[in-house]
Amino acid sequence: MDTRLQQLFQTLRWCGAAMIVAAAGTFLVQSWDQVGDVPRYLTLLGMTALLPALAYVCGIRMQEGRSARVLMLTLLALIPIHAGVLGGFVLSQFGTGTSSLGPVAQWVAPTPMAAVLLVAGAGLALIPLIWAAFRVLSRPHAHLLTAASVASHALLLVPDRSSLAATLTVVPILGMTVWCAARIKPQTLESRLAVASLVAPAVVIASRQLLFYDVSSAFWGAILGTGALALFTLGKKSGDATIERFAIVPTLLSVAAFVVATGPWWPDVSTSSVWLAYGLLSSVPVLAFAWTSSRSKGFFLRAAVVLNATIAMTTLLIDPRPWAALQAIALGLGVSSYGFVKGQRGLLYSGIALAGLGFIIEVVHAVEVFQPSGWLALAGFGSALVGLTAWLERRARSVRQAANAANVSQPASASLSQ
Repeated sequence: MDTRLQQLFQTLRWCGAAMIVAAAGTFLVQSWDQVGDVPRYLTLLGMTALLPALAYVCGIRMQEGRSARVLMLTLLALIPIHAGVLGGFVLSQFGTGTSSLGPVAQWVAPTPMAAVLLVAGAGLALIPLIWAAFRVLSRPHAHLLTAASVASHALLLVPDRSSLAATLTVVPILGMTVWCAARIKPQTLESRLAVASLVAPAVVIASRQLLFYDVSSAFWGAILGTGALALFTLGKKSGDATIERFAIVPTLLSVAAFVVATGPWWPDVSTSSVWLAYGLLSSVPVLAFAWTSSRSKGFFLRAAVVLNATIAMTTLLIDPRPWAALQAIALGLGVSSYGFVKGQRGLLYSGIALAGLGFIIEVVHAVEVFQPSGWLALAGFGSALVGLTAWLERRARSVRQAANAANVSQPASASLSQ
């Protein structure tokens, strides 16, 4: 019974916190025409100031620490709303291009001095509250988290709503959050939520850009790329291979977004060529992950090979092209060589099939079309393959000779020590 009561109390606490955040969230998209913008914001500021007072009553007077911590987390959830409203005041006096923005999301300061005073006054009131919240949730790291939170929320005040400006503000916020998480290594639920609150300004900026302003593919590519790097770093630091490997999903999406963003730069390039380029470009970060991760190296290597093999096969089946055939040959030889060395017949036969299909299509193309893309590429690839084999053989011979020399010198050194 006690366990159920505790769960009920926890549910009620979080329901109350959600109601408070929802009430404050209405200030971001309001339509109260009968009241001025400045009095409305002062009302929000006053409501926020009541939360630490209520937390003090719950934690000190009633000796109920859970409710106090939930209230301080709610306080941190309200800070991005304050920064968003203050950013609207700054934009109204120092920004441009606000006429296309609907009145439901406009916050207009009467003068530039009023906008500056609102930001300064809110900062003097909110920064101590932020510090107090982090002292409750993660006492040893309160100063670091407060500095990171203030810096992140300050980027919401930038009076520029272009897609480039949004990218240049979201990426540092995400990077700062990952750095803080890697440095602090939060262990408790409260400390994890405290670190997670640093992401809130980036969420507000991305949502604001998506709802009211222009959004480019490069913007999403930068966000997804930063998220992929964050997941990989957190997974590597925490030792969680699942988080580390999940970074491949935003990585592939990020590369796709950048490919779409640079599409106007190559209007004459065929879709199949872009598809092949996407596979090669996606392999760069995936192989970089494999290079830096000992735990997930095999996973990322297999992912890069499977991705490019799939792309090469689909291109050969839909739109046979010489470069796709060369890519299929290279991947097929690599897979079959690995399968032969490891004694895995499935990889051996599948690699042979992939390389054989690519070779046949390349030869057919060279016969039908007299262009360097066919016969010259095939000849050059064959020459490079012979040279690579010679280098690998020389390297293997050097390794064997070094190993034999070490084995010969070992008994001699052992006898000298005796």
